[in-house]
Amino acid sequence: MKQQGMHLLAVLALAATSTLAQQPAPQPAAQPASAPEQKNGTGIVPPGVKLVSEMPGAGAPRPFHFPDAATKTLANGLRVFVITDHSEPAVAARLLVLSAGSIQDSAEMPGVAQMTANLLTQGTEKRTAREIAEAIDFVGGSLEASAGDDATTVTLNVVKKDLPDGLDLMSDVVLHPAFRAEELERQRQQLLSNLTMEYSDPEYLASAVFSRALYGSSPYGRPAEGTPETARKLTREQLVKFHDASYAPNQSLLAFAGDITPEEAFAAAEKYFGAWPKLGVTPAEPPAPAPLHGVHIWLIDKPDAVQTQIRAGKLGIRRADPDFIPVTVMNRIFGGGYNSRLNTEVRIKKGLTYGAFSSFNAHRYAGSFAVSTFTRTAATLEATQLVVNLIARMSTGEVTPQEMDVARDYLAGVYPIQSERPERVADRVLTVAAFDLPADYNRTYPDRIRSVTPAQVRAMAQQHLSASDLDLVLTGNVAAFRDALHKAFPTAQYDEIPFGQVDLLAPSLRKPAPKTAVPPAK
Repeated sequence: MKQQGMHLLAVLALAATSTLAQQPAPQPAAQPASAPEQKNGTGIVPPGVKLVSEMPGAGAPRPFHFPDAATKTLANGLRVFVITDHSEPAVAARLLVLSAGSIQDSAEMPGVAQMTANLLTQGTEKRTAREIAEAIDFVGGSLEASAGDDATTVTLNVVKKDLPDGLDLMSDVVLHPAFRAEELERQRQQLLSNLTMEYSDPEYLASAVFSRALYGSSPYGRPAEGTPETARKLTREQLVKFHDASYAPNQSLLAFAGDITPEEAFAAAEKYFGAWPKLGVTPAEPPAPAPLHGVHIWLIDKPDAVQTQIRAGKLGIRRADPDFIPVTVMNRIFGGGYNSRLNTEVRIKKGLTYGAFSSFNAHRYAGSFAVSTFTRTAATLEATQLVVNLIARMSTGEVTPQEMDVARDYLAGVYPIQSERPERVADRVLTVAAFDLPADYNRTYPDRIRSVTPAQVRAMAQQHLSASDLDLVLTGNVAAFRDALHKAFPTAQYDEIPFGQVDLLAPSLRKPAPKTAVPPAK
């Protein structure tokens, strides 16, 4: 055994020697990159590796084809749109009720439209909420309803074979909701719980006050979900009345997208929605909000806050405005993305926030431009001044070729990607119909974006941005920055409201002072 062991060691030693002898000579160490290579950020380059001087450019964009919709209007006035796509066995159906948006709520009772929509799927005359949920879950689909500012939307997503079952449920919740008392109470308690959290959240309250300040008495400024006071007052009778008066086929649009032919879709629409009775109802157009002149600063005082929520903006454009596409490009440059001017200056360069963004919120009858950010209390003045200065700079300055290219390439490139799913296709078709946009809008959108010029962007900024006409809302520890703000904006109009005294329905946005008891006369 000992001799065998010695023999094995000898063999291993010989093998190791042979292996070492066969290894190639050591390669020379990698040399530092040349100056141009280092400038390009490539660092140490191994021998034999050749660097290109620059990254290859992007290829030409692929052609984008958004198919035209087949259309038909039923006898009851319901307009039906169909986009056929057999690539997968799924169908998305979208119903838009244009006369049932939250702007149709009364000034005294916001929240009726939203609660009505919420309760559609919570029970019908022949199905309970649980039966509806179990039925749609059984086919692996989804059925939802919600009220936005301009319309109520009911959405259905199912595989093709289950479309009849899905449409039976969809039509039932739209035409025959029960609004059962127990479901209303359950939804009420959930709403009150949500509102309690929201009314203690500086971020929510800053946005809510901003909307009210911006739109004034217009219904676009009211909280769509209502307030704790209106939530407690909601009755079943109000929901039934709103549904009976506002849900009308002649004020509705129905879109199908996916694995369905026009003939199948029109037949299904007739079967499930053809008996929906037509109503003589026309959505009331709200009065136009009054434009602001000058700077109005609302200070919402929360002494224990360690951050300040900042909102700034003014009235904007309607969705059907011809300026919408060039305004979209302009906003992308200013504050519509991570690398926008706004976020670059406020977050990346100054480190004043985790995010600063802007948006144009375009509705049917009105719209707004809004900047949203937050910062630590000590930096409130710096962040506020920077936001206002950036708005002023955008409204009077130039845009660079790189800014134009980045904005146009992103917006034109992401649109086809966002239009691949049947549900997104249905949404886009309904957007065109609801806002009376050109029939070729979806098909030509990328080209329209790419055709926007720097001159158009400058014109849009000059027309729709202004640092001299702004509403600003700051929610935070006001005592820490009040005096500095007054010095920085000496001509602004100021309103200061304690955090717990905000009333989103009051003209002054302030709860009325408690009445003082009058002692009885002696």
